[in-house]
Amino acid sequence: MLSMNPLLQKFITPRHEYLAVDRNLIVLEASSGANRFAYDPDDLRVGEDARIPFPELLGVEDTLLDILEGRQMIYELKGIARSNQKDVSLRAPAFLPPEFASDRTAFASPSATGTKSIVSASSPSLYFDLYISDYFNEGVFEKRLIVFFEETTEQMVLQQRLVQQVNETSLLLSSLAASNAYIDRIISSMADALIVTSASGIIKTVNQSTQDLLGYNQHELIDKPVLKLIKDEKFLQKVNDLSSSMPGELLKDIEVICQTKAGEEIFIAFSCSAVQTEVEGIKNFIYIGRDITERKRAEAEMIRTLERERELRELKSGFISMTSHEFRNPLSSILSSTELLEHYTHTGLEDKHLKHYDRIKAAVQRMTELLDDVLLLGKAESGKLEFNPKPLELQEFGRNLVEEIKLGSGKNHKVNFVYSGQNTTACIDEKLLQHILNNLLTNAIKYSPQGSTICFGCYCQDEEVVFEIEDQGIGIPKEDQQRLFESFHRAKNVGTIPGTGLGLAIVKKSVELHGGRIAVKSEVGVGTIFKVTLPLR
Repeated sequence: MLSMNPLLQKFITPRHEYLAVDRNLIVLEASSGANRFAYDPDDLRVGEDARIPFPELLGVEDTLLDILEGRQMIYELKGIARSNQKDVSLRAPAFLPPEFASDRTAFASPSATGTKSIVSASSPSLYFDLYISDYFNEGVFEKRLIVFFEETTEQMVLQQRLVQQVNETSLLLSSLAASNAYIDRIISSMADALIVTSASGIIKTVNQSTQDLLGYNQHELIDKPVLKLIKDEKFLQKVNDLSSSMPGELLKDIEVICQTKAGEEIFIAFSCSAVQTEVEGIKNFIYIGRDITERKRAEAEMIRTLERERELRELKSGFISMTSHEFRNPLSSILSSTELLEHYTHTGLEDKHLKHYDRIKAAVQRMTELLDDVLLLGKAESGKLEFNPKPLELQEFGRNLVEEIKLGSGKNHKVNFVYSGQNTTACIDEKLLQHILNNLLTNAIKYSPQGSTICFGCYCQDEEVVFEIEDQGIGIPKEDQQRLFESFHRAKNVGTIPGTGLGLAIVKKSVELHGGRIAVKSEVGVGTIFKVTLPLR
């Protein structure tokens, strides 16, 4: 009859095989399936040393002796592996040499708890745990050892698979982390700006170039709407339309104005595409932008240069045309008058002499005025036009100017002067004001029918003085009004009325020198109103 350690009772189930040995580890009894757990099933025989089929018992003799003598209750050895291919180096000899007793740890050493694990280096086909305890054989009145075997192949395979999966997952995570770090380094080293937004336009990622270009740090941009940087809603709508487009479709080099943190507007050429996220049906938008501000500035400067060159060519052409026409007529008058004077030299017709003298004087005066206008415009264009404001009595100045006009070109027109306002004195350059008003009044007379009325008003209000000149002349076509103050430009309806096209250009420059402004309102066949506003001080 067996009397067994109570702690070992739990192992006695149909799942377990067992082996009974004496204190010398000689096999006394074995269950029918115990040989499955032996290193070599043929080596498990009653009466033989148990260490031959179970080399795991080598080196634990002292521990087993402690169990027999009550100093230890149980010994466990877990994770033992058996393979179909045997390693003869692990097979114990049939007879242990005497010196083995002094070095029993050569094969295995138990832990302090009496538990250890052995795993074969070859590919195992069987795993089991080994439990050793004592029992009392009442037939011979002697304590013996009983060895139980519990197969754990399924658990070990599952455990190994789990470990393998954990290792593979760790490798994947490490690989993913390395890949992310590599991508981050690429993004950080990009010279172009990179912005990633959600489908709703919320910024999720920006690189360092974006922060440097726009002046924001990362925390100021993440989770903010992309409208903070890009104000062009039409462009953003085009980007949003990419979410429903075919895969691979993108917007390329779309020029957009962005605003920096400092409020400066810069030009960026964006290429954009939609990318699928890990959530099916949800896409993010990627913006890759290059700063083209300097290029746009260079282009604008080139356009301005080309425009200046075009204007210069037009000015040159206009000047040649004007001088050819305007100088030819006075010179022709001078030449014909001179020839006639030669003809009438000895006739005694003094009245005819005086008539031709007047024609010569008028022609010379016209040429002189033309040259004066050209010189004055040249000074204005080069910024050398002198500006010397001094106190000027406006009402008196206006009256004197009208009297001069009536004695000259305005003798066949009515020129009415009206003044209103409490201030009668203004700090103005008299010479430039004379040129401004004389030119406008002369034009009003020149382009109006004889006998018509020219209204000339001077109104002081607040800190400004307004000069208004209204005629009942031919008017100015709308398409010519935009170029009215360009040098050498004349309206298409002037016909044969003489003129250089320089007067209004000089007027505008003179008004601007005073810090004033000039406006025109005109209708063909009705008349024209010029309004000049200058500061009083």
